[in-house]
Amino acid sequence: MGPDEREALRAAILARHRTLYAFCKATGITKSVVLQLLAGRYPGNVERQTARIRAALADAPVLDVTPGAVFAVLERIGCARCRATDKRRCRSCRTLWEKQAEALTGLFGPADA
Repeated sequence: MGPDEREALRAAILARHRTLYAFCKATGITKSVVLQLLAGRYPGNVERQTARIRAALADAPVLDVTPGAVFAVLERIGCARCRATDKRRCRSCRTLWEKQAEALTGLFGPADA
């Protein structure tokens, strides 16, 4: 992301929020991510974080497709529907959900910070 793009993103944030900190508080995106991204020093996946910021500016939901988040959804739904009385079987379900979560997140590409 070039300096002009970073400045345009900063201007878009400040057009909707009084300060960068107000934007961070309103959206839940951490200050360190926003400040490093706008300074051009973000070490992680710049495209992903830029998309998160743009989605927050557009009030669009940001989809969390990390393996942990997908696993939590699968576990919540699976356990709610399970009628097993022997909880020792839960370990096999957990292994299955972990593999499913990894497979699903693989469809969306790597989820670098």
